[in-house]
Amino acid sequence: MKRIAELRAEIYDYFQASASCQKFFLDSSHDDKYAAYYNSMFLLQDTTESLMLHRENGFSSNPLTAYLEFWGVMQAAIVQQDAIVEIYEVIVGSALNDKAIDLRAWRDLRELRNLCAGHPAKKNRPRTQPLVRTFMGRMFGDYNGITYERWQQGVVSHPLVPFGTLLGNYASEAGTQLETVLVAMKERWP
Repeated sequence: MKRIAELRAEIYDYFQASASCQKFFLDSSHDDKYAAYYNSMFLLQDTTESLMLHRENGFSSNPLTAYLEFWGVMQAAIVQQDAIVEIYEVIVGSALNDKAIDLRAWRDLRELRNLCAGHPAKKNRPRTQPLVRTFMGRMFGDYNGITYERWQQGVVSHPLVPFGTLLGNYASEAGTQLETVLVAMKERWP
């Protein structure tokens, strides 16, 4: 997360120092792009700082508080991803395609959130595949590993996910995308 924070600051500083970049974004015909950049930069800052602070402090020892914290961490990561997607599109000029550039941890984190929330129970599931139901309770674990209950065709399992490792891998991939954004800024607005 620290690298994401550093890159966000570099992008912000480059914008502030570049007359040509400001001229483009402050032109009234680019209001929508400026709003996307501006809002996403704030969201990126807030989510990154929050995720860094929570990682430093860890989950509460109170299971109900930790449960809410887990969902806050997951939502902050998704909001962070969405902000990066917006910034990428506005600066690079094309959509960030997580499948084409193989952002595996990026997708795994998003899928974990949906899985633990039970979202994929029936949605987007071919009828030829068995139904899967999931549940994550209040005693899920911590950054070392989280566990949830998975039911599929009468078989119950309790997968263990190395949550801190997944977040670290995701942060590395997210940082790479922000590096691409910074390079694109420098090329478009030297």
